[in-house]
Formats: sequence, C-alpha cells, structure tokens
Amino acid sequence: MQLTRRHLLAHSAALPLWPLAGLGLTACSTVETTSVQARLRGKSITVISTIGTTLRLTWRGTTLFNNELGEAFVPDWGYKEQLENRTVELLKASGRFSSVQRVTITATRREEALKELKELKTPTDHVLLISGTPSADSIWATREGFFGLGIAQRSILQLGTESVAHASLRVDLLEPSTFGTVLGEATVSTAQRVPAPALLRGPRLNDDHAAAARESLKVQVDAAVQSLVNQLGLGKAAPAPASSAPRPAPAPAAAPMTPSSSAFPVTSPNVEGRGIPAPSGVGASDIPPAGR
Repeated sequence: MQLTRRHLLAHSAALPLWPLAGLGLTACSTVETTSVQARLRGKSITVISTIGTTLRLTWRGTTLFNNELGEAFVPDWGYKEQLENRTVELLKASGRFSSVQRVTITATRREEALKELKELKTPTDHVLLISGTPSADSIWATREGFFGLGIAQRSILQLGTESVAHASLRVDLLEPSTFGTVLGEATVSTAQRVPAPALLRGPRLNDDHAAAARESLKVQVDAAVQSLVNQLGLGKAAPAPASSAPRPAPAPAAAPMTPSSSAFPVTSPNVEGRGIPAPSGVGASDIPPAGR
C-alpha cells in the first residue's frame, strides 16, 4: 500500500494562567485515509491502551545533575478510562464500524499489548492501540523532552519554579490476523503551563497544587484523542455542503387592478407601447433551491 505522509501543525501559545486555554498542539500521521476507510467499513474494532494509570514526572534544573525523573501511580485520576472511552465514542459516532469495543489490558508496551489481546481471545477485525510517544520540549526548549502523560517542572537555582502538564500520544491502527500489521499511525503532542508548582523534589506530586495539572491533562487528553482519530480518517464524516445552485428568479407580478367609480375595469397605462411594471418588490417571494 502506498503511504503518504501528512503533517498537521496547529500552534497556539501555552498560557501561564488559569483558566485552561491556549493548548499548543502538534500532530503528525502516516496513513492513506481513503484506503483505510474503505478497508474498515462494516468491520469490528477494539480500543486498547498501554498508558493512563502512571504519570511521568520530570524536574529540569540548572544543569544535568539537577535533573530528576520519577513516576506517580494515579489510576484513580481516570485517564485510562477517559482515553479509551472517548476513543470508543468517536468511533461509534462515525457509523463506520459494525461494532466498537474497549478492552482493558495491563501491558505497558506495544508487543506485550498485542500478545495480551490475543490471549484474551477477543474477536475483532482491527485494533486501535494508544500508547505514549516522545516529543520535543515545546515550552522551555530543554533537551529532556516529554513522553506520554506527565508533569514537568523547571527551576533555576531553586527559583522561578514553573510547571507544565503534557500529553504525547501515539495511535496505531493494527490488523491482529497478521500479527499487528500497521495500517496507519498518528502522533500528537500538547503541553500547557499550570499556575502553581505541581511537583516536590524527588520528584513527587505536590498534593496542594496537583489539581491544576490534573484538570489540564483532562482537557489535553480529549483534544489529543480527537486529533488522533481525525488524522486516521476514522472520525465522523463531514456533512455534505449545502447546494449552491442559483435560486430561480421570481415570476413578475401583475400590476394591481383597482375598480373605478363607474364599475368599469381600468387597464394599465402604456408608455411607448410597453406596460409599466409593478412596483419593485411586489409579489416577490423567496424560493428555496431544490433539496432543502
């Protein structure tokens, strides 16, 4: 299959203040959407994810020696369910598939995910696998970069601490019958500043300020899933444009007839042999084009 590469870039400034707005989003896909749409129509598809229960925590200091890396296990934050359920909703809304389902797996790597799905013996024609992916640091331009769902923080000599919530995701459209043949793939990365330091040294979550990062990630997850589904061409089809056919001109209205005092009809006067047209707008009506 001939693959074409599409780069969809949409940039907006990441705002340092609440409320949540101004997400910076970068997306990229490798997929031949027309071929994929035809191949998947009327088929079943299963959504799985290798991420959503663990956050990647990074602290960027003045030098490499000040950098710290950690994780936070947050299954109660609900990102795994949000990722998978939102994807299922969008696929169902497209009307392209005979069935759409979500299967929860414990695997954290792509190869493990495919093996686990096979062991579950879930019959499905295709699989949409959501996983983490690396992306550049779009906020501070450090060499550390971002990965998956996480919170990053930066300080200079323990001063001016800033926090960012980020989502860097990848989706693979797979065919299980051929052990994971990739029909298409797409990536998306977003990042947004949060208004208070969300991490403590370690790094570990700062429970006093983590709520802002948590809400920011919820918004980013929804935006990322929408982008990934659309890049693969699996979203809801756009409505057909309204007909642009010209409206037919309204028929000319006859001049009004008024009875005379002698009860004889009065004909319209003539000027140089031509009838005087009715006043402008009389009898005019809007006639909608066919199909409306």
